[in-house]
Amino acid sequence: MDSWDQSLASYAAGLRRQGGRGKPLSAATQRAYLKDARAAAGWLRDHGISGPEAVTPSALAAALRALGWSAASQARALTAIRAWLAPHHAPGRSPADRIQRPTVNAPLVPRMSQDETAVLLDSALSDGEEPLDLRNRAIVEVLYGSGLRRQEICDLRLDGLDFEHETLRVVGKGNRARTVPLTEPAVAALGRWLTAGRPHVVDSNAPARAEVFLTIRGRPMEGSTVYRIVAPLLRAMGRGGGPHLLRHAAATHLLEGPRDGEGAHLRVVQEVLGHASLATTQRYTGVTTRDIQRQLRRGHPRG
Repeated sequence: MDSWDQSLASYAAGLRRQGGRGKPLSAATQRAYLKDARAAAGWLRDHGISGPEAVTPSALAAALRALGWSAASQARALTAIRAWLAPHHAPGRSPADRIQRPTVNAPLVPRMSQDETAVLLDSALSDGEEPLDLRNRAIVEVLYGSGLRRQEICDLRLDGLDFEHETLRVVGKGNRARTVPLTEPAVAALGRWLTAGRPHVVDSNAPARAEVFLTIRGRPMEGSTVYRIVAPLLRAMGRGGGPHLLRHAAATHLLEGPRDGEGAHLRVVQEVLGHASLATTQRYTGVTTRDIQRQLRRGHPRG
């Protein structure tokens, strides 16, 4: 094992052990960071750099250009590469510290109207009664009804479901736990999956699984499976995207409220989505200062 491989192995162990800034990183983020570091290491090694300690700012900049990453991907890669190279250089002297982080403009997420979402949910409901039909229906209802991320769907545990109070416990980014409400359709769909679907995919010879949603072989699901469930429903409506579009729809529809009522407060939406910062929720949902002013004028006694 050469110095490159040793360095990457050490970096991978560090990601698993402590994550970024002392906070746990999701498995998906760990994989993305390690993939970025490996890509940079591969290019640098192929172009004659002897090891991580010999990387210069100019060599790293050349690697970033050659790898053809978008601004968003390059920004993420720099975070990963900075942490990977740090042990091989004096404090503040890492070549990654000498490269300016690219400006990333947050992309506008296309909004789904409440009518469009109703059509999508109806199409999910029109499927059959096989175990995976019941599972997929429950997943779509929970994604939209509770605004979950796809990995949060995969990580849902049976002991986190509370049917009496119609809530579920979610562990999200940074290992932060939150309790979110379930809609009545989601409660019904989950009940059908747990009673008429899940028992048929559980392997009686294997250890009991704690996850709510399982594959046809009774194993925990991956985020890519959730994507493959949702994306065809969106394509049938002429839409691109995947599960995140349903999460975004849940957030915007909570803020909008029903046609004959008021929407939820931004703080409530923040709690449901599991955002650490209210500013993130504001950017995520497209709430602008003008939106806030308009709501203030409509709802404030002196507006």
